[in-house]
Amino acid sequence: MIRSFYDKISSPDAYLALISGILLTLSFPRFSLSGLAFVALIPILYAVTRCDRKNSSFFSGFIAGLVFYLGTIYWLTVTMERYGDLPRVFSLMILLLLSSYLALYFGIFAWGVGRMERQRIPLLIGAPPLWVALEYARGHLLTGFPWALLGYSQYKNLLLIQVSDVTGVYGVGFLVVLINVVFYEVLRSLKRRERFRHLVVSLGGVILLLLFVAAYGAIRLRSCRNSVPEATIRVGIVQGNIEQKEKWDPAFREKILSILTRLSRRTLAEKPDLIIWPEAAVPFFFTADRENQSRLLALIDDLGVDLLFGSPDLRIRKGKEEYFNSVFLVSPGARLRGKYDKLHLVPFGEYVPLRRALFFVHPLIDQIGDMTPGRRITLMETDKGKCGTPICYEIILPDLVRRFVKEGADFIATLTNDDWFGRSSAPYQHFSMAVFRAVENRVPLVRAANSGISGAVMPDGRIAHATKIFMEDAFTVDLPLRQHSRTLYTRFGDVFAWLCIVCAVLLLARTFLPMKRS
Repeated sequence: MIRSFYDKISSPDAYLALISGILLTLSFPRFSLSGLAFVALIPILYAVTRCDRKNSSFFSGFIAGLVFYLGTIYWLTVTMERYGDLPRVFSLMILLLLSSYLALYFGIFAWGVGRMERQRIPLLIGAPPLWVALEYARGHLLTGFPWALLGYSQYKNLLLIQVSDVTGVYGVGFLVVLINVVFYEVLRSLKRRERFRHLVVSLGGVILLLLFVAAYGAIRLRSCRNSVPEATIRVGIVQGNIEQKEKWDPAFREKILSILTRLSRRTLAEKPDLIIWPEAAVPFFFTADRENQSRLLALIDDLGVDLLFGSPDLRIRKGKEEYFNSVFLVSPGARLRGKYDKLHLVPFGEYVPLRRALFFVHPLIDQIGDMTPGRRITLMETDKGKCGTPICYEIILPDLVRRFVKEGADFIATLTNDDWFGRSSAPYQHFSMAVFRAVENRVPLVRAANSGISGAVMPDGRIAHATKIFMEDAFTVDLPLRQHSRTLYTRFGDVFAWLCIVCAVLLLARTFLPMKRS
């Protein structure tokens, strides 16, 4: 067994898988060499299609996935060591376990591609929908972890990502895989000249599809530039850069409020309609701490502007304390205009699943407590329009953000605190995903992050402003409201992903049927 394992990891296929994993890692922020995504899968496709054994196909895919995730979500160890006080050996073990789980999806992809190849199902037809089906599954199974979906590597490719308002981010991933397969098939055909004639017809169809996507992107970009919004709201964004270990220490409460107040006043010269503070910016329970609540309400009166801010909330229900990660909108005159409780909590970040069995990870949530999920989506009513407020991790959930807009949100304000991740690639990855939420729903998006990246994204995906990380900052931005009608993605959700799932299942089922002899 040991000899067999050694042979696998030292085989040429393992090295090809390693190359694919590295290329994929480099295509994502912080490296952001997005062009590599279009060729990153070629090595693993070569390894899988030349392999006769299905187990070897799975192993090659698993290695590629493991390398990719270790290189992409390594920042989890920063969080666990810095704030969870876990020894490095434990944090590395948890990273390896999570990366191994996520790599299983790569393994299944490689296994499926291998079966299709052996059953002579064209990879141009089979590989892209299979990839999308597995990405969708990864984003929903076991609470879901849709981090670093392949489409996110193209967040700066405005022409390509416009199709997201129909397909969601999954459509962009589909196209990236399709282009990888095209390049691979062309390279393979150079060795097998007899296959090239059959490939020409397929390539013609793919080229027409890509030309259509490019034309659609150009039309949508022009529409975004030329359409006139019904209204405009000027938003001030505050990035306090509050040290995480100071945030909940009462000794630093005055300092924190002083920083946020000073930065808020900096935006007043631009006469904003709304000022936004980050997730959990208020260092006390807003509804429960009456004394500090009065001070904050007095500050809002003094600013003379609506304030949207994050704060933990404490409620007593049936004699039991419940904690919520919440966002509040308060106007001068102590008028509470809206409140939203975070719906999708982060496992091991905001609550501990299987609490008794996993007692050793409790330090990870000591900073914020064991949270209770909210019960429904609520919108904030400003004078200019309605605002949806996904909190932190929720911005990477396409369907959840879509529901905010479907409920009537005119713009998205996501409040977050990425200080947990340190100076890693995570803040850049997190911000890149927010770009797609703007394009998918054709609404502007602003992001208030405690330590950065704070910024603004227009409905076409153009980044209008982005701050540097780990520095105090404040800026204002004008957001166009009600500039576009509801998109197909907003109205119907992940229909494209489900079509890919159906297609992938049917094609895989076909591989288990006897192959007809020609």
